[in-house]
Amino acid sequence: MEDAQIALAASPRDWAQRLHRHVADHGGARVRATVLHASDALNESYDVFVVDDTTSFLTHHLLDELHRIGRRVLGVYDPQDGRGKGELLDRGVDDVIVRDAPAEDFLAVIHALSATATRDRPMERGEPLTGRGGESLPVRGRITVVGGPSGGVGATEVAIALCDAVASRGTSAVLVDADEVAPSVAQRLGLPLYPNIRAAIDAVEHRTGSLSDALIAVPGAAFAAIPGLSAGRDWAELRPNECVDAAKALAMMRDEIIVNVAHRIEDLHASVGLRRYGQSRALLGVADDIVAVGLLTPVGVARLLDWVAELRVVAPNVPLHLVLNRAPKAAFKRAEAREEILRSIVPATLSFAPDDRRVEAAAWSGGVVARGPFAKSMRALADTVLPTEKRRRSPTAVVSR
Repeated sequence: MEDAQIALAASPRDWAQRLHRHVADHGGARVRATVLHASDALNESYDVFVVDDTTSFLTHHLLDELHRIGRRVLGVYDPQDGRGKGELLDRGVDDVIVRDAPAEDFLAVIHALSATATRDRPMERGEPLTGRGGESLPVRGRITVVGGPSGGVGATEVAIALCDAVASRGTSAVLVDADEVAPSVAQRLGLPLYPNIRAAIDAVEHRTGSLSDALIAVPGAAFAAIPGLSAGRDWAELRPNECVDAAKALAMMRDEIIVNVAHRIEDLHASVGLRRYGQSRALLGVADDIVAVGLLTPVGVARLLDWVAELRVVAPNVPLHLVLNRAPKAAFKRAEAREEILRSIVPATLSFAPDDRRVEAAAWSGGVVARGPFAKSMRALADTVLPTEKRRRSPTAVVSR
């Protein structure tokens, strides 16, 4: 009989070391990975995931995802703590075992679970989803991430207008403020600061409340929004994978998810183990499309190209759509900017958003830009980037003239 392939959650308890030593000496299973983060549990290939009742990242959502891709989960609990076993079963593990059980007992349960596991590769973007019983699940909506360099380029305005353009044609859409540096969607649209992205994450990861309850209807518009956290320091409360999970869960409810991210994505503190801009980087990495916004000035174009170079580190193959905002009408200036950009990169699309006083007026009133040249350009962008007749597509490189 083939050895079961297992992954072990990192644990301070002795069961993990005892089990690891036993299979190394006697066989019966093969340890494929020691898991420190939820993303590792999803990305490794194995049959059974063995976890503690104290594993910090063991959530309802993670267990749902593991079951969806054919993994089985064995929970380990302390018999002297009456809550551990119940919490594991409530979260949805497939079986439980006491922490001081002999290694042979661990292997017996692991082999029983592995017989029903499916050791698939991690799912690729765009693949159809199936439930635990093999039933088909709805194809998820699209996640489009909007961002750009510093300097007030108008990425938030583009994200709002793009979401409004999508929603105005009858497509269900949600705008998510995932800017961990300077979130501003709530202030820009006159929305309350709560519920926010923290509430959405709690609903997805811990089943605290409903994800639908985290959506705030935008007055005068057909889309909903999820504000960011009110204080920049609160970014530390959010794990990047939690933001990704929330976006994916929203995409199971709505057709289009527009995510506004921070301008700082270079991960300045990685050398000391802190991922300061991890949320934005993680969301860029799972986007179906990226809209990068810059200003049509020599400095603006240079900064935009620098920002694109940073994002290509984390999202090398995601279709990229460039928007040059507050563009003058002069055709030669637009042509010069286009030529400069195309010397460095070939985006999926390149478009221009004209300067429009209605944008400033909408910002003062807390509404959307419903009319005028800027709104018209955003509707054209939506038709190109997010066409209603196509979902989960891989667009070819087209540069608008």
